[in-house]
Amino acid sequence: MIISTSILVIGRLSAYEYQQYQHAQNSITPFGSWYVVQISYTPDVLINNYVLTVDGEVENPMTFTYQDLVKLPSIEIKDTIQCVSDPYFLKANVVWTGVPLKYIIDMVKPKSNVIKVVGYGAEGYTADLPVYKAMEPNVILAYMVDGKPLPQVHGYPVRLAVPGWWGYTYVKWLVRLYFTSKNILGYWESRGYPDVAKK
Repeated sequence: MIISTSILVIGRLSAYEYQQYQHAQNSITPFGSWYVVQISYTPDVLINNYVLTVDGEVENPMTFTYQDLVKLPSIEIKDTIQCVSDPYFLKANVVWTGVPLKYIIDMVKPKSNVIKVVGYGAEGYTADLPVYKAMEPNVILAYMVDGKPLPQVHGYPVRLAVPGWWGYTYVKWLVRLYFTSKNILGYWESRGYPDVAKK
């Protein structure tokens, strides 16, 4: 119904208005217009004491400070993050900067039977990714958005960005990545949300 209504409205726009509408759909979303969804409080994570632990069924468990992460190879990814509950209005167009998760995976060397990596947020939130998805080159540990540090409410200093999947996989305030051979489900996945969260 929402889609049909949108098409009807677009049909009434002039050519110029439609062009402006398309531009707005593709332009970068200002921080103040981002949607916010979280299960509890906004943690006060500081760069000076930030540590990301990468462990589980891996040959080479590691920890990374914020300074460690920003020294690693980074990429920029243009993305539209969307909430599964209302993808038409709860969305934001952004440009993430961060370290490809694949780079970290290659460093820690998961064991051959590992099927998932579980991300943990500082406030207790979790989400899981199949290892095949985590290995895709555009899945990153984002520490900047639109050329600036992440806003506190959007995961500062580091969060996951998983382009092409729903927003509940983009763990904010990321403090741990746990590799496992078990079918562990994250917060929303254990409540019936798709484990393969492809949009």
